[in-house]
Amino acid sequence: MHGSSITITIPDIESMTDDELEQLARMRDGRWSAQTKALMRRFNTDKLNLNRAWAGTWQGWTCPCCQRAKPQIARLTTSGVLLCQLELHHDHLGDNAGKLFEEINQKSEDREFNIQVSHAKYGMLQFVERFERTLICIDCNLAEGSAKATLDSAVDWDFTFSPKEITGFIRATDNGVHTVDFEAARTTWERVKPDIADRLDFAERMAIRFAKGKNRREVAIGVRADFWIDDRALVWAQVTDALPHLDRGSIGMKVLARSVARDAVGKSAKRKVKPAGKPPSDAEFADVGSQNGEQKHWNAVSEEWTCGCCKRSKREICRKSNKGKWTARIHIIRDWIAEEDVSNLYWRGGDMTGGMVIGSHVTMLICQDCRHIISEVQRRDGTLEESSLTLGEVEAAIVAIAPNQMHDVDYEWAIETARNNRELVAAVDEYHRHARDALAKLARAKWLMKAVPCSFEKARCFMGYEHAKAEDVDLEEGDAYMDWLLGEGLRFESNAVG
Repeated sequence: MHGSSITITIPDIESMTDDELEQLARMRDGRWSAQTKALMRRFNTDKLNLNRAWAGTWQGWTCPCCQRAKPQIARLTTSGVLLCQLELHHDHLGDNAGKLFEEINQKSEDREFNIQVSHAKYGMLQFVERFERTLICIDCNLAEGSAKATLDSAVDWDFTFSPKEITGFIRATDNGVHTVDFEAARTTWERVKPDIADRLDFAERMAIRFAKGKNRREVAIGVRADFWIDDRALVWAQVTDALPHLDRGSIGMKVLARSVARDAVGKSAKRKVKPAGKPPSDAEFADVGSQNGEQKHWNAVSEEWTCGCCKRSKREICRKSNKGKWTARIHIIRDWIAEEDVSNLYWRGGDMTGGMVIGSHVTMLICQDCRHIISEVQRRDGTLEESSLTLGEVEAAIVAIAPNQMHDVDYEWAIETARNNRELVAAVDEYHRHARDALAKLARAKWLMKAVPCSFEKARCFMGYEHAKAEDVDLEEGDAYMDWLLGEGLRFESNAVG
């Protein structure tokens, strides 16, 4: 081949020094950046919680709501962790409207109809959603949730304050949590309430019109025309021919992996010593077992079992209630594992949104006292979810552990940590949505195999074509996406996730 030639060096991200990485990722951010290191010196801490969204934006980024720059947004938690977090804020009204449209127009074996449903739904959402997805700081996102929780039943569950509306009811300070003007938030809600109802009414009307055969748009036949020849794509093709092991986005994802930090699990204070309670006798322990006769987790483990959080044994988790009755329970919870596979992150959009992405989970059996911490945190702050605390954070919140005694817990620290975990909660919700979507696509592929009938490969091709046409992407990308999503469905099916 005739032409110019160049020599490029593919950087080894894992072995680069922080200074070398800063030169490579100019003006980006991370635990290696001079700005982050300066903030850690300023706050006199070696603990850092810096998320993917923070790492994915330049060092001079400012929040569109509170107008604070990164050095003003970073703040120290009570446990001495420097919190550097940004979050992607979106309109939940669109989620509700999209679900409504799909319920009224359920997909069938008609390929063109299915493609039209997707086109029409996304077109309709442009007139329903009140704002685009917007990156904002963690404190503005916390303030939005706090405002809705205070208004409680007065606010529709699918309502979301827009970034401009958040600006109207927050009082921002440097390196601290916002103060919320709840009356201003209430006034805003009352002002936009009729518009919310009107937008939902529009969504329902459009869904019904489409179901009746109106507002249809014929799907283009054949392969999408691509009149623009992308220079970068042509050069990248040359690179991948020379280096077939190099995946698109793998270098960028390695930079992100070097950039993020999550040190918010754990506290500096040492655990207090607490005297053990009176253990149950053999007869009392047997009685506890009888009480738990229908509790499958209790009977599924032996007497040598220990709590996945506080490490106490079956006998040691037994304690007397306030009424003097011996009690003990074993509960199951999920602990979350971050997605690190480059291909999975690409298809799930993790490389673009910069948010946390959950790839899988493990189930853990814990005692009633550890589970009580999660329940009590939710009781004290109704805005928090079961997934607001990781298992490590539940363990870190315990001030004192003793056999046959209820834990002493630092609930102030636990609640603060849970409030700062909004990104984790959003990632868990997205993980469940992804699992449901993958399983639904797998179920549809199996249905097509019986209804047509056809092979799994034919069903995949059918669905890949639908996706390509609906999303206006190349057929090759549609096939690749469906290959991946059906593979995810098989993975979730084998792990019974949904």
